Amino acid sequence: MKKISLLHPFSAEAIGLTEKDLFLSHSKPHEKALLKLQEEGYEVSIDYFTGSLLPFTKKIEDIKKRFWPISKPFKKKRHGWRKQYSLFHYWNSFFNAPDVTIINMSGHGSPYCFQLAKMLVKMQKSYIAMIGGIHVSDDLQAATYYQNAHHIIVHTEVQKKHLAKNEVFKNLNIQVMPLGINTTLFAPKEKDPKQIELLFVGRISRLKQIEFCLESLAYLIKHQNKKVNLTIVGPVSDDIYYSELKALAKQLKIEKNIKFAASMEQKQLVPFYQKASLLLLPSAHESFGMVMVEAMACGTPVAAIKGSGGPDEIIEDRLNGILTTKETYAERILEYVQTTEMQQRFQENARINVEKKWSLLQTEEKMKALIKQVLVNL
Repeated sequence: MKKISLLHPFSAEAIGLTEKDLFLSHSKPHEKALLKLQEEGYEVSIDYFTGSLLPFTKKIEDIKKRFWPISKPFKKKRHGWRKQYSLFHYWNSFFNAPDVTIINMSGHGSPYCFQLAKMLVKMQKSYIAMIGGIHVSDDLQAATYYQNAHHIIVHTEVQKKHLAKNEVFKNLNIQVMPLGINTTLFAPKEKDPKQIELLFVGRISRLKQIEFCLESLAYLIKHQNKKVNLTIVGPVSDDIYYSELKALAKQLKIEKNIKFAASMEQKQLVPFYQKASLLLLPSAHESFGMVMVEAMACGTPVAAIKGSGGPDEIIEDRLNGILTTKETYAERILEYVQTTEMQQRFQENARINVEKKWSLLQTEEKMKALIKQVLVNL
């Protein structure tokens, strides 16, 4: 039986989440695709790092999620992004190496990724480098890591084109694996035309630029007559920024129009998407943005910032959503909520776009094909 491991070489805290989020909602398209491979007879696992003292395993929806203790750094920097090592995971990989290891990390990689990959190469075991985001390191260590990978996975054509401009990646095998969703679960429901429901889903982090959501809410309240609400769903990964948002809401006098909700399981998000008039995603950078596809499948268009990454590929401006600048963000949202024809067109096209390009079936088929590319010579 061939063994496949998807490694996320970081802890929940390193990415502003809790371990419960990793159990229930993180990386769901990958999980579903691996589950299909497991049904075909492969042995699969998803691996993370943890602040716990001992390794442990959780079986979630029939798939094995393993958590490996961080061996360094210690104390305050224990959950530092791209700084974590796990000797537990390293030695398990040495004595019980999977046939294929998929390493999911930002384009900058990490010292642990480089060390693990070097060991796998010596053992003549294959690995795939999965890259999140469009920013990459191209120093010698990173270049060697990418060049020794069987192939590289990105999630959008935008990412692929961006990488291809870098000398390090010019002759490498870069594959696009779309991150799809269950279009039966995420389905449209009739919206209430009498009020405007704005929605943000994601970590409360400065990179998400959630202040633009609050400013847009205030702008709509001032320039039109319908009742407007903003719901913000997600974990607080930056307490200082969260306090700043609370202060901004008070300053703008919109506190009664905002609701903060904690992170929740993927399926629990469906009613929020279905009710929303528009999903706001003003992030500075989005490697993909699963929430976009989830919302669009529910017939809820997305308002995002042009040049932020994933939105540039998924959103077609003025066809199925809003892709604009920070300067015109609130104005474009106002235009949308005041134009019935535009709302109907965006909602219909958003759903059609997901069905054509971002269904879970596409993720499953692509994952299966990429794994078989690696295993064909084993």
